[in-house]
Amino acid sequence: VWTIQRCCPDLEELNLQDTNIGHRSCNALASLLRNPSSRLSSLDLWSCSMDDDCAVILADALRHNKSLQFMSLGRNNFTAKGRKAFSTLLCNKSSIEETFSSNHTLECLGSNDELSVHHLLALNLSDDKRAMAMNKVVKFHLSELLVIMGVKLLPNIMTTLGAKQKDSCHEQCKRDLLSAMFSIVRNTPALFQYVSADDGNQDVFDIVDGLEKMRFDASVSDLTVALDRGLSV
Repeated sequence: VWTIQRCCPDLEELNLQDTNIGHRSCNALASLLRNPSSRLSSLDLWSCSMDDDCAVILADALRHNKSLQFMSLGRNNFTAKGRKAFSTLLCNKSSIEETFSSNHTLECLGSNDELSVHHLLALNLSDDKRAMAMNKVVKFHLSELLVIMGVKLLPNIMTTLGAKQKDSCHEQCKRDLLSAMFSIVRNTPALFQYVSADDGNQDVFDIVDGLEKMRFDASVSDLTVALDRGLSV
């Protein structure tokens, strides 16, 4: 692997299937994957006798990788520890910032989903990686976003729910938003109890005005813009 890294800096595909990769070789691969100039987009590690420690090494190396899209990891010796490493890589749910900076490039880990992260890989299936990052934030941190950004975000969410785009990523985002909205309304009724009150609360009037003027022809980009503004404050 060290030789490949030195001699083939522009390598885009690497097949190491059925080789006995130890920790030393995993560390060499990790060095390649951490290289910001790496062009490697496909890495086949099918049946390489790798264990959980190897999974942790590779997952850590891929945290900031922007090139690798396909990685075959079937028939290796991974357990819950290895699955957790890749699950955290694809979507670290510990905070909004960590979710936003998770890996949004990796799209496939082979035909056999032995790491049980297919649902997270599906969130990366778009060329607009920034939008995918925002969608993950919305999916897993919507309630927090409402607290951080205030109730002015609600009209944007409602507009997105009414959008007419047909692509599967957008439809999944709408379903996630709708589910989250039900949860928010059920658990935080105080967000809505002043809608009809005449107490001069400008935020409340902003919500009402936004909902009354809402057009159901927007896209996820509207919500993305709103979230971008909130996260940059």
